[in-house]
Amino acid sequence: MGSGTIKEKLENNSIELYEMRFNMKTGLASQKKLSASIVDFPRVNESYTGRKQRFVYGSIFDNYAKVTGIIKFDLHAGPESGKTKLEVGGNVQDIFDLGPGRFGSEAVFVLREAGITSEEDDGYLIFYVHDEVNGNSAVYVIDAKTMSANPVAVIELPHRVPYGFHALFVTEEQLREQAEL
Repeated sequence: MGSGTIKEKLENNSIELYEMRFNMKTGLASQKKLSASIVDFPRVNESYTGRKQRFVYGSIFDNYAKVTGIIKFDLHAGPESGKTKLEVGGNVQDIFDLGPGRFGSEAVFVLREAGITSEEDDGYLIFYVHDEVNGNSAVYVIDAKTMSANPVAVIELPHRVPYGFHALFVTEEQLREQAEL
């Protein structure tokens, strides 16, 4: 086991978002740093998987491995060089801050209307939030396009939801398909 406390190790974290490009014809690979620390668990509109994407959503962490906000990156904009903190500008299009004492989970992108061809960021981000001050847990739904500070919906939950990092959204149709297997 290494030296130092867990707190010291977490405070020295440097987790950043990188864009990786692979040229399947030449075999060459490249990477570009997109963010300051600490951003992890990037998510995209999954209907764009395997295609050129413009928007990436990530979880912002504090120094103690708790999600404090959701960030939206625009891959068509270049990152501002020399940034040491996460703030709007350059390739950071917007940030949804959970507020003091509130911590959340990884956000999942959900299309506004299933099966409809629309803009890449036309949908919602859904994630859990736990308020450590009052002990309440809720599901937040925010507009992925605008990242408005006013959620589309906040669904209060009757019990605490423990912090969890990974999430998945499935449609009713996908659930039916699984039931038939």
